[in-house]
Amino acid sequence: MAGMVEVVETLETKLKRHEDALVACMAEITRLREENARLRSSENTAHSVLREVYNDPTASPAVRVKAAGLALSHESAPLKPVSQLELTAERAPLPLAEVVRLQRARTKALEGLPPDHPRYRDWVWDDDESKWSEQVSRLESSAGGNGGTGDSGDAS
Repeated sequence: MAGMVEVVETLETKLKRHEDALVACMAEITRLREENARLRSSENTAHSVLREVYNDPTASPAVRVKAAGLALSHESAPLKPVSQLELTAERAPLPLAEVVRLQRARTKALEGLPPDHPRYRDWVWDDDESKWSEQVSRLESSAGGNGGTGDSGDAS
């Protein structure tokens, strides 16, 4: 055993080492008591405690995973059935040929009419295309077949 030096610890060093260990233990006990009091306080809910545990980087991974698993049901909303939606389909748009026919009837009726003419406002379209046919029929019949201009069509 050549080259090995035996270290002899003196009584004072041993006492100092044990005092340091005792101070460290007391500090850890104090920290744990404070943490315990904080976790048991009335301000904390079970979920907030679980959240603190799984966010604590000093906790062991097994404890953090367990806390995260227990907190999961409180953090994500469970899937629940939704009441049935009541949907109504929109009306199908008018065929292009019908739109062209109605626009031509409107153009013919408005041809030569000044914007301040009383019959002009009758030919302003409703936004609902489904009412256009009805509107054209009503206006053409009320105008006596002259395109709703109120003119007889005779060039006098």
